[in-house]
Amino acid sequence: MDGEEGLLLKLDLLLTDLERRLEYWENYGELSLDSSISAAFDTLKAVRTRCSQVSEEFMGAGRRKLQVVVDTLESGYHEALAAAGSLNEKAKVSIELLDGMLQEMEDQAARFREKGLTNAAETLMDEAHRVVDEGIERAKRAAESLEDHIQRAIARAREHGLLRYEDLPVPWRTNPHIIRGYRFSETKLACVRSVFSFSNELVNIWSHTIGLVLVLAVAFYFYPTSTNFSLSSKADVFIAAVFFFAACQCLVCSVIWHTMNSVADVSLISMFACVDYTGISLLIAASIMTTEYTAFYCEPVSRWVYMVTTALLGVGGVILPWHPRFNGADMAWARVAFYVALSATGFLPILQLSLTRSPGAVLEFYTPIAKSLAVYFLGALVYASKVPERWCPGMFDYVGGSHNLWHVAVLGGILFHYTAMQDFFSHAFRLAKDGCAAY
Repeated sequence: MDGEEGLLLKLDLLLTDLERRLEYWENYGELSLDSSISAAFDTLKAVRTRCSQVSEEFMGAGRRKLQVVVDTLESGYHEALAAAGSLNEKAKVSIELLDGMLQEMEDQAARFREKGLTNAAETLMDEAHRVVDEGIERAKRAAESLEDHIQRAIARAREHGLLRYEDLPVPWRTNPHIIRGYRFSETKLACVRSVFSFSNELVNIWSHTIGLVLVLAVAFYFYPTSTNFSLSSKADVFIAAVFFFAACQCLVCSVIWHTMNSVADVSLISMFACVDYTGISLLIAASIMTTEYTAFYCEPVSRWVYMVTTALLGVGGVILPWHPRFNGADMAWARVAFYVALSATGFLPILQLSLTRSPGAVLEFYTPIAKSLAVYFLGALVYASKVPERWCPGMFDYVGGSHNLWHVAVLGGILFHYTAMQDFFSHAFRLAKDGCAAY
C-alpha cells in the first residue's frame, strides 16, 4: 500500500475527514481563529474547494486530486515540499501537512475550552474524536481493500468468466463507457490463454495480430517485388527495413498490452503499459526518419543531422517511459520538451526545404503522407473522446468501440505511410537520376 494506489486511498480518507470537520467547524463561525491558525484553516478550505472541482468522470481523477493537493500546498509550504522529488513523494508530505493542520485545529478547540468556551470546545472535540475514530476504522479496512477487491474480482471471474466495469479494482478501470466483457486473470499464462476467448479485448488483440501479418506480408513480399526495391541501394533498403521493424514492433507491443492488461498485479499492469508506449514512440521516430532520408536524399549533411537527432529522441522515447523520475510531476516540463523536440524533427525539414527549394516543391513532396497523418489524427481524436461508446454506453462493449477504431486507424496509418514512402523514394530516385549524388 505504499504505492500510488495506497496514496489515493489515504487521500480519499483524508478528504472525507476534511469535509466533515470543516463543515462542523464552519457551523461554529462565532469561534474566532487565532492568526496562527487562520492560515492553516484557509489552506484546508482551499484544498477542499479545489479537490471538489475535479470531476469524478475524469479518467485518473484520483491522480488529479494528488496533483491539486500538492499544487495548493506548494505555494505556502514550498520548503517542506522542495526536498520531495516525484508527485507521490510530494503527495505523502502534503498528506502529513494536512494531518498536522487538522491537529492544530483540534488544539485550537482545546484553547477555546481554556478560555471558557467549554461547551463549544467539548462539542467540537467530541465530534472530532468521533470522526477520527471512524477514520481510523475506515483506514484499517482500506489498508486491505485493494487486495480484497482483487481477490473478489478473481473469485467472480472464476465463477462468471467475464466481469462488469464496476467489478474491477480501481487500477483496471480505464473506460467507464465499456460496461461488460472484462477478463481478470490470476496469472500471465491465463492472460495468454484468454486471447482465444470472447471478451471486450478480442477485437483489440486480433486486429493488430492480423495487422502484423499484413505488415509482414508487405515487408517480405510486396516491397521486395516493387520497382523501387530494384532501384534501391543497401542504405535505402535499410531505411525501409527500420520502418517495417518499428511498425511490427508497435503492433506486437499493442498485442502484448491488450493480452496482459487483465493480469491481477498492479505493478505488471504498469510495466505492460510502458511496453505499449515504447512501441508507439519507436513507430513515430521511424516514420519521421523515412521522410527525412528521402527529403534530403541529395543533401547528406542535412539528412544525417535530422536522422541522427530523430533516432536519439526515438531511443529516448523507448527508454524514458520506464524511468520513474521522468514520470514525476516535477518533470512535466521535461516531458513536454521531449515530445515537442521529437515532433519538431518532423516539421523542421519542411521549413528548411521551403527556404532552399520552394513551397510548391515541398507541398508536392509531402502530399503523399497526408492520408497517413489524417488517419492517425482522426483515430487519436476518436480514441481520446471515447466515441461512440460515450454516446451509447454498453452498445460497443465488444465491437466498434473507440479503441477498436484506434487500432484500425493505426494499421491504416502504417499502410498509408508505406505507400507514401514508396512515393518518397520514387521522388528521391528521380532527383538522383538527374545528377544528384545520394551520398
